[in-house]
Amino acid sequence: IEKYSRVQGDYARIMWSPSTLIPPIFMTTENGLCSEWNDAMQKLSGIKREEAVNKMLLGEVFTSNDSCCRLQDHDTLIKLRIALNAVSSGQDNIEKLLFGFYHRDGSFIEALLSANKRTDIEGKVTGVLCFLQVPSPELQYALQVQRISEQAVACAVNKM
Repeated sequence: IEKYSRVQGDYARIMWSPSTLIPPIFMTTENGLCSEWNDAMQKLSGIKREEAVNKMLLGEVFTSNDSCCRLQDHDTLIKLRIALNAVSSGQDNIEKLLFGFYHRDGSFIEALLSANKRTDIEGKVTGVLCFLQVPSPELQYALQVQRISEQAVACAVNKM
């Protein structure tokens, strides 16, 4: 029990550390409810922990409408749902899935999602642990330029 208490204390210190070294983290239960939303996730999204925890992560927290954390588009919601369902059903973990959402103030954020299954002692999946990596402003600019270039090429090809 002492070892368990020590691990729980370490977990809490990591999850709630205001350190910029701790990435945005959120977790779901096996039923898709948001069970954690750390300090870094609050700052990144503008959504407070109380607004996210105990709500359906996909549909109530991350949405395709203007409530809570609006995703880039409906396709992003579907892509995220497929990825998280795959992880929660025991398939491989997801590394660096690119998706975009809007901060509560309206600014657009692109992030890379890593999702890992959470298991109990028997190995039963109990949820999904998600980390976000937000590219530096320079990388975000480069990604934006790349997207614009790809769109311009697609428009030019369509006009031919």
